Amino acid sequence: MWVLFKKRRDIRRPTHDPMMWISLVMFTMATIHIGINYTRIIRAFVVFRNSAGGPAAYFNQLSEFTQIFGSTVYVAQTLIGDSVVLYRCYLVWGDPRVTTAPFVLLLGSTACGVGILYSFAKVVPEAEIFVDELQHWIVSFFSLTLATNIICTGLVALKSGAVYSAALMTLLILYKTGSWFQYVLLDAISPIVGLVFSMIIIRIGLGITAVNGSTEVAGSLGKERGKTSTLLPISFARSPGTGQTSTFATDGMNHLELQPVRTTHSGDGAVETKARNSQGL
Repeated sequence: MWVLFKKRRDIRRPTHDPMMWISLVMFTMATIHIGINYTRIIRAFVVFRNSAGGPAAYFNQLSEFTQIFGSTVYVAQTLIGDSVVLYRCYLVWGDPRVTTAPFVLLLGSTACGVGILYSFAKVVPEAEIFVDELQHWIVSFFSLTLATNIICTGLVALKSGAVYSAALMTLLILYKTGSWFQYVLLDAISPIVGLVFSMIIIRIGLGITAVNGSTEVAGSLGKERGKTSTLLPISFARSPGTGQTSTFATDGMNHLELQPVRTTHSGDGAVETKARNSQGL
């Protein structure tokens, strides 16, 4: 929020910046997801601790409301995060053809996410998360999301996106091996999505990365607050007898105009050269 309100306010008003609203949505979803997890823990180990099967039986109720609600928040946040990475990839390349494949993968992820939620509502109460009816949808969702992030990360060389891709890869491996530890990483994915998106905003807001993806190097010459210096061509005056003119570049704030060089020879063979710039220095 500090980057959006302080660093980017010279570009546009914070209330008109879509990055701010997306950040708020991501933060809200991550907070809701954490709240749902705490609610499930309290219900499992306090409310239903003496029920048949204990807490384990409660966590295996895939059609239970908090399970479906938490999964809905996770799927929505994942799709929003993938959309942001895809949009940034489009800004970098400026060619819709480059982002066609990731966009198709994003549509596939959306369909698989809906399939997961529908399967949760229809699955039998005793079913585990690893049953074939759910596994096809879940593996497809993780795989398509992972492919989308790998492609977009490779196209824009986004290091923060690599963190999310590594977490997705680990989650997919844990799920395919039937490890219950996948629940731990699954709950961590939601805040990771928000952190990766926040890292993108911070890099753009602090000027480390431009909106179009290029890295900007801030120079001390010809740079005002909130402005980037523009290089302008300059030409050296033609020296007598050479017939050549050398052209260089300087910034618009400190334009340098070189005058013809006058060379004199002193009696002891030393050469004295005089020149002046446009500021008479």
